[in-house]
Amino acid sequence: MSIDQIPIYLKISNILKEEILNGVYQVGELLPTENELEKKYVTSRTTIRNALGLLEREGLVVRRQGKGTVVMETKTIENMNYITSFAETLKEKNIKIETGSLNVELINPPQKVASLLNLKKGEKIYHVQRLRIADGIPIAYMNNYIIPRFVPNLADKKDQLYEEGLYQIFEKDYKLRLHQAVETIEAYNSGLLETTILQVPEKTALFHALRVTYLENGTPFEVVISVIRADKYQYRVFLKGRPPQF
Repeated sequence: MSIDQIPIYLKISNILKEEILNGVYQVGELLPTENELEKKYVTSRTTIRNALGLLEREGLVVRRQGKGTVVMETKTIENMNYITSFAETLKEKNIKIETGSLNVELINPPQKVASLLNLKKGEKIYHVQRLRIADGIPIAYMNNYIIPRFVPNLADKKDQLYEEGLYQIFEKDYKLRLHQAVETIEAYNSGLLETTILQVPEKTALFHALRVTYLENGTPFEVVISVIRADKYQYRVFLKGRPPQF
């Protein structure tokens, strides 16, 4: 395809994308209105909307009714020096976080989870499944496996989970103190399940994060298995000093 054959909406989208990435429009700022862009590029409103729609699908902007088109942070960075929830990390960046779907039930745990939590044979576990949406874009699919004796009647708090983070409920309602966590992160490409849930093309780069959370007495209390879009999220680890010499 020659340059002349490239659709106008794609040309405009690429120009705006380059301006966003070069800092012409900062995170949180509004792009020019559809009317202003229509006049600037001497084109139709439909063409402008197609260009903005493409930017939105790429996660560079979000269109908010009554406000306009807002530039988004391209990636949320999680600093891995504290135990924080996914929602807490996003809210700290002033990103609107929603729960798209939610299920809480007692189940027979997967073998790997049972092993990580030292469960006895036949012991059930709470399974909390959530689709997390950031500024209107599905960004993560999360599975929390929690030992029931620490969080009795957790299933009754399903409605509460739409409004509050799980860790907030642990601390406020159950007086639990999360002492430490071990998290393993791997990269892989999306399959059919992730493509469907996160609404991404097949073979999109994803993070697979497995966290085991411990209480103050060293008891493993929770396993979290998360699938997160790698184009929207980033992990950052702080390192200090050299290891002791042997």
